[in-house]
Amino acid sequence: MPKEKTSILFSNYVIDGVPQELTPAQMLEDCASVPAEIPAGSAFDAIVDETVDPVFTNYRFEGSRVQEYLMAVMAAQKRVPLPFAEAYTRSRIATALLDTLWRSGHFKIGDIELKAAWEWNTSAVGSAAAFYASVHAAADYLDSLDLRLRSFSVRETRRDSQLTLTPSLSAVGGQDDFIEYPNRTYRPRMAADSACDSQIDADPQSWLVYIPFETADYRLGGSLLAQTLGLGGGVATQIQDADYFLDCFEVVRELVEDGVVVAGVTVGEGGLLPAVKRMTGGRVGVQMDVSDVLRAYQEDQLVRVLFAEVPGVVIQIRDIDFDYLDAELLLQDVAFFPLGHPVTGGTNSVRVKASSKTGIQTILESLIRNQGGEGED
Repeated sequence: MPKEKTSILFSNYVIDGVPQELTPAQMLEDCASVPAEIPAGSAFDAIVDETVDPVFTNYRFEGSRVQEYLMAVMAAQKRVPLPFAEAYTRSRIATALLDTLWRSGHFKIGDIELKAAWEWNTSAVGSAAAFYASVHAAADYLDSLDLRLRSFSVRETRRDSQLTLTPSLSAVGGQDDFIEYPNRTYRPRMAADSACDSQIDADPQSWLVYIPFETADYRLGGSLLAQTLGLGGGVATQIQDADYFLDCFEVVRELVEDGVVVAGVTVGEGGLLPAVKRMTGGRVGVQMDVSDVLRAYQEDQLVRVLFAEVPGVVIQIRDIDFDYLDAELLLQDVAFFPLGHPVTGGTNSVRVKASSKTGIQTILESLIRNQGGEGED
């Protein structure tokens, strides 16, 4: 008998010798508003593939090369890291949702639907398994966020694989939905223009504040920095705390709508430092201190905090609004980290200060050094 064709969307999968229960189409239909139509009379062979494991590496990132890493990441373009397809997909979904925070209008996260488009090159071993992992991660993460796909499409390509996510307001819903679902808005509005700037206002008294939307540890596996350096190993940031993401989204969106946010950027691809660099617009400098982040996450590697792709935002607020921001985030149990102030006067550089030691430790060490200088035992 002639061999039937395969479809990466409608075929069954056997991965690492284990038959998978659902096809990608079936997984996506569980969270989609409109199901995909399988061609009439089609029959597909199973796709057999194996996962690609991260390559072991003992590479140690150097804090002294932060500026070098920054320039490399700013010039790079990310590809889908096959061993980290699940983490990549969750990061893409989170980033697409975060980008809506800056839009004008009045809406909540429950009003948003996503249009997902996979373009996938399945020619290499492990690529079909990575696609299946990507779809599984998308369906699982959207379900945990209680969000829907407006539509989805899959196309095989010979180019680099990618996932494009386009957010929009839900086309359905009314006052009953608003009453039943507290994370939805009655008659939501989302305009194409921005409610705040994406570049820092040159106010040296204002604050730059970092708000991570995820409680996971900072890791660099599959990150843009790792790809730039040719590293295929490590551990990826595990994006999975959907409840915390929803809490963060709600409070930051309210701050944007209330006009508290002067400027804001999404922290996603590339990580925290590239996001701050984009925010400067090449005309304002920043002296940023991430010591509080290091201490809060008990992290001893500065490069992880600066380049790990933990979803979040950096916002600029006026000094007069700092106490209000503090109260609002504390009320929602949302952690935030003041990074510092804009630096004016002709500089457009981003300088980083960091210490994993507490203020008390620093004071004690200073006292010990001073005592030693006086010749005491």
